[in-house]
Amino acid sequence: MTTLRHRTDALAALLLAAAAGSGCISHEETVRIHEERLPITFETDTAARTFYEAVEKLRTSASPSNSKTKFAIPVILSHTVTTKNGPHQVFNEGVRRADTDRDGTITEKEAQIFKTQILTESLR
Repeated sequence: MTTLRHRTDALAALLLAAAAGSGCISHEETVRIHEERLPITFETDTAARTFYEAVEKLRTSASPSNSKTKFAIPVILSHTVTTKNGPHQVFNEGVRRADTDRDGTITEKEAQIFKTQILTESLR
């Protein structure tokens, strides 16, 4: 009877040590959002230059819009997902904001309004 009790205690201690020693189940994942570059034309070369100057200002002033989601149960589970935007995200945002009539062509007026918006935002 004593031997059986010692074996049971030893087995319980071994299982507890194995569970404690195995640590945490951890999973990390990075998701990249790939977005194709939006097709756009420009009314004039001036419209194109004004638009690209504004997009470059937007690119340098904007912080990367990555997100991180983390879920954890201490000692048992840790799950992290990091989402990163692709290389065309800022350009496409500029196209969506500048082409206000959604006709696929950015006019000089639209480009100038967009550039003014970006410069105003950068002053804040």
